[in-house]
Amino acid sequence: MKAFLLALLLLLPFASHAGQLSSDFRGKVVDASGQAVPGAVMLVEHVETGRITRHVANAKGRWHAVGRRSDGTYRVSCFAPGADVPAVRFQGRVALGQIHVRNCVLGELNASSPRWLSAWQWRQAKGDRFVL
Repeated sequence: MKAFLLALLLLLPFASHAGQLSSDFRGKVVDASGQAVPGAVMLVEHVETGRITRHVANAKGRWHAVGRRSDGTYRVSCFAPGADVPAVRFQGRVALGQIHVRNCVLGELNASSPRWLSAWQWRQAKGDRFVL
């Protein structure tokens, strides 16, 4: 009985990840001056199944997509409020059980833009067709 309890205690820390088959996406949408863009739309598409979910940025520009499948490639598109064409797209594979941060800057960065925004630019290989 003691051996069973010891084994159970040793395995307990790993139990929290057992059966976890999803990942989350979250981020913030801002303009080139760093101000939140409420109403911006993020589309999260599971490429293999074609399933698309729509997420609208709140008053602070934050968005969150919970419980997405972790077995494939995702395309995340960022739209300015009321726009029909995405300002930027990202495509990549997701890791199981992790939160993937996809922040979006709407508009062109310029000399008056906060310096911290340059780290928010979605980076992909040059010429990638999913980054506009």
